[in-house]
Amino acid sequence: MILFGTGGIRGIMREGEFDEKTVAVASKGVAEYMKMKGLKKVLIAYDTRNNSETFAKLSASVFSGEGMEVYLFGEPVPTPVLSYGVRKLGMDMGIVITASHNPPEYNGYKVYTSNGVQAIPEVTDILTELVKQAWNQPINAVEKYTIVPQEFLDEYISDVSKVVNADLKGLKVVYSPLHGTGAKFVTRLLRMLGAEVIEVKEQMEHNGNFPTVKTPNPEDDRALVLLRKYMAEYNVDLGLATDPDADRVGVVFKDVRLTGNQVGVLLSKMLIDGYLESGRNKGMLVKTIVTTDMVRPLCEESGIKLFEVPTGFKFIGDLVEKHKELDFVFGFEESCGYLTGDLARDKDAVLACGLVAKAAVNFDLLDRMEELYKKYGYYLEKLINFDFKSVDQALDVYSKLKQTKAEGVKEVIDYSKGYNGVIPNDTLRLEFEGGRIFVRPSGTEPKMKAYVMVRADTKEHAISNLEQLENKIKSIVNEILAR
Repeated sequence: MILFGTGGIRGIMREGEFDEKTVAVASKGVAEYMKMKGLKKVLIAYDTRNNSETFAKLSASVFSGEGMEVYLFGEPVPTPVLSYGVRKLGMDMGIVITASHNPPEYNGYKVYTSNGVQAIPEVTDILTELVKQAWNQPINAVEKYTIVPQEFLDEYISDVSKVVNADLKGLKVVYSPLHGTGAKFVTRLLRMLGAEVIEVKEQMEHNGNFPTVKTPNPEDDRALVLLRKYMAEYNVDLGLATDPDADRVGVVFKDVRLTGNQVGVLLSKMLIDGYLESGRNKGMLVKTIVTTDMVRPLCEESGIKLFEVPTGFKFIGDLVEKHKELDFVFGFEESCGYLTGDLARDKDAVLACGLVAKAAVNFDLLDRMEELYKKYGYYLEKLINFDFKSVDQALDVYSKLKQTKAEGVKEVIDYSKGYNGVIPNDTLRLEFEGGRIFVRPSGTEPKMKAYVMVRADTKEHAISNLEQLENKIKSIVNEILAR
């Protein structure tokens, strides 16, 4: 089980890993933190996974038993709705039961602070200790909580429609929630704005087994098979799919799946242009360090301040909250997470679906991407996953990469001490002639991620650089393993 990793507590639903005891103990630990800080009100949400509702009600009962004022959503809702609810209803903390886009056997527990941001390390470090202590403490559960009224969900959709601020008449969209929480929310938003929505019927029902997909992750082509089939059948250019807790969105346009980076660039350009047209000039854009650098020249020429943060959307939300003197134009990460406005402080796929639809009404997404490449250069990215025999082996390879003297590596930058204003985190940046590679260990699983990023003046040159760097990192890792 992962205890407060990039996205809270996560594990496989089995006895001794992620089970009722885990949820009760986690809730007891968070309740102890609330008492320490003099906090009282907690809001709880859950997604469409197996056991999510049971876990959410158990969590609510534990908080209630600890004397907290507890509010619970009466149905599965997107994770961003929890963030929105914490902010709008003036809650002290928020909890959501979800494992986002993980396989069906997983579930998880995420904690949010009163600003609607998922708890950052300075909070989760304390929570980890309190949760560990709670394993041996008596737990008192009292089934007493207030259900959030249905009107509140209507308000959320209405508020999101105002942020999107678009007329989508004439636009046809194929949409799939991949059996998740987006079903009611995305369809209502797009129709409210005037779009014609064709639902992928087989995937509209809430089902924690995700029976019609190989994976419920919209970053993965295997999740988009039925979406593409419907697009072809109905002759529709735009297809959108959200993950089970509706915080990420996959985009297909004219049978091309746009990467999280490409969608981020297109939305950045649209939102920056809109911001400048409004006559304001104190804008900020935030991205994670492993997300495309293509927005750099966009920000430079428009006077928008660009901030970079470690991987994890909580760092984007936290930074936005710390810079109230600037207007938050947009925040995004390469793994298909996007946010604008002040409603929530976590990535919001309901809002993102509205923004992508707005973009598609205004221009051809592929043509616009090509125009931007011609203007700023071909920025291409690729994620490579390395699997190892054990967590120790993964960490060993990572530590040896810090000292690598491999041919072609011009510099190794270690972010663990902080670099260029970015909060310290476990990431390495390997600089090469033709690009750079960011490397992150899981720390809790026998895995390591390598993000290859290149820029060239022609597409052919960029593709060639990308291939070379991909082969390079694979050979460096294999060399370390062979020692």
